[in-house]
Amino acid sequence: MSKTSLFVSCWLLSVAVWAQSPFPLKISANKRYFVTQQNKPFLYHADTGWQIFTQLTTEEALEYMTFRKSQGFNTLQLQIVMSPEQVSRYGQKPFHGEVDFGRPNEAYHDHVSKLIGKADSLWLLVVLSQPWLGCCQEAFGNSPNKPIQKNGVAKNRFYGQYLGRKLAKHKNLLWITGGDNDPKGDRLPLFAFIEGLYETAPKHQLITYHASPPHSSTDLFQYAPWLGFSFIYTYWREKPNQWSSADLQPHVYEAAIREYTKSDTLLFVLGESQYEGMGVKDNDMGTPQIVRRQAYWTMLCGGAGHAYGSDIWYFPSNWRDIMRYPGAYQMGHLIKFFEQIKWWTLAPDLRHEAVVGGYGDWSKNNFVTTAVSADKKMLVSYLPEIQAIQIDFNYLNGQKFRGRWYNPSNGVFEKEFTIDKKNVQRIGPANGTDWVLLVEAID
Repeated sequence: MSKTSLFVSCWLLSVAVWAQSPFPLKISANKRYFVTQQNKPFLYHADTGWQIFTQLTTEEALEYMTFRKSQGFNTLQLQIVMSPEQVSRYGQKPFHGEVDFGRPNEAYHDHVSKLIGKADSLWLLVVLSQPWLGCCQEAFGNSPNKPIQKNGVAKNRFYGQYLGRKLAKHKNLLWITGGDNDPKGDRLPLFAFIEGLYETAPKHQLITYHASPPHSSTDLFQYAPWLGFSFIYTYWREKPNQWSSADLQPHVYEAAIREYTKSDTLLFVLGESQYEGMGVKDNDMGTPQIVRRQAYWTMLCGGAGHAYGSDIWYFPSNWRDIMRYPGAYQMGHLIKFFEQIKWWTLAPDLRHEAVVGGYGDWSKNNFVTTAVSADKKMLVSYLPEIQAIQIDFNYLNGQKFRGRWYNPSNGVFEKEFTIDKKNVQRIGPANGTDWVLLVEAID
């Protein structure tokens, strides 16, 4: 065999190996994270392009997916349709008749299937919701006509069975049930839908539940046979002016630690929280720093991933500009950081045995989250504000350590230092807004 032929053969082999799809995903042996078909940890790194099927053409949807892929996202959270009255850009309604679950529009659902296939070609996981309950009288569960209840148990079960069969071929597909609300009055027909879906969808298409904040999936359905992974969902601890119940909501790190420490382990992700954008003051819109801290808090408190949100969820006319929000690019820095380390070996420093001081105040924005690897040779801390922390290096394994400060706003390691003493060291950044500290044993 010539050198050229050998090179071509090796190149083709490398392409074949590279081209192996990561889907369908599996759950790790310890039930803490997703695993690909190649048994590699998969960090769930989602964008919430919820209304893609009604607001974009096929060509626009592919443009959106390709751009998000280039920014580092590997997952999309989408709704088949958010509200009963919506139609696609091709003039198709999801149902015939008056939102009749017993008469799904085949053409509309063909479009859904087509776009899931486009996502698969980009190795994007799709996490699909239907029917969305809604928080505010805008969807299937809370709109004035209450379509879920009006369709009754039998038609809800039929529609769940229909979707399970219709989309069974997709290996890059998981499911979201509920949607921004607890079941409440929709309980019986909604359960029938979920049971129908679980009956016909392949078991690798795991199902979660999107409850109302601050509830997680396991708060409501911890022992449901169909619950494959959990969503946590919360906004902020501080009480906004117009939401009288919001003071009951925990910070993301509080919700994550609560989920992580439940007696029956189930993989969880941050399914939704504050969105980056220009929305109503004191509502759910946040700054780039807010979306950064939500993601790092989740990952360092035992989460398997997170979802980033922005104004793009409903695809207004300037959606191409929204794709370029700074927070979206900074989420790319986040995935780059975690891909450099064995993040799946991290466990939260719940008892402050590693970071023993300076970790801020529980329930406040300044709370420092820390995780340590199983072999205790790596520590990662997220400092949401400029402050010094005290690390007990006696807790870590090793005699000499390298520390590096990672700037989550630009993705650069900007300062490095060495620790060669096994005692408590006070360490902190000099300036900036928020920082990630990576400490690794080097002997």
